Amino acid sequence: MGQYKPKVVRAKINIPPRPWEAYREELKGEGFTVNNFKAMQKADQFFNGLELYLSSWAYDHHESWHLWNWDKAADERVKMGLYHAEQFKPGTIYKNDFAQFCKDWEAGEYDAGMTYTFRHDQVEVLEVIQEEEDTMDRERVQKALNRAKNAAQRKRAKERATKKKYRPRKRR
Repeated sequence: MGQYKPKVVRAKINIPPRPWEAYREELKGEGFTVNNFKAMQKADQFFNGLELYLSSWAYDHHESWHLWNWDKAADERVKMGLYHAEQFKPGTIYKNDFAQFCKDWEAGEYDAGMTYTFRHDQVEVLEVIQEEEDTMDRERVQKALNRAKNAAQRKRAKERATKKKYRPRKRR
């Protein structure tokens, strides 16, 4: 079926400083609070100027750059940027809990449960580390997915057909 490898680059993040009110205007109607906008502003400030390794993927049609990795020297700023990103992420377990975040980060147990992304206009590509490689046979993959889906549907239908139905006894 082939394989897929994303494009990976070393890049510098360029996010011009802007007031939290600019975030509010850009994301109007998205359900964020003032504190969310301030956390977005702080996250951007920590990432601004960093050299990071980013990836670009076909699954999102190359709409944005995804945080892939970073050098040890950038670890503290990446940690702070991700902590502030946790403050506006729905369902976070680190909301206003910097101590637990740091504990998990240091233990290597932190999992964002998300992909942190950057817009194309925020990224200056310095070096291409890996070109995108896509040798996937999309038609074959789609056929395999359809076969698996159909098999699962047939299995559920068979289980429903053979399941004994509860029938209440008639009272005499």
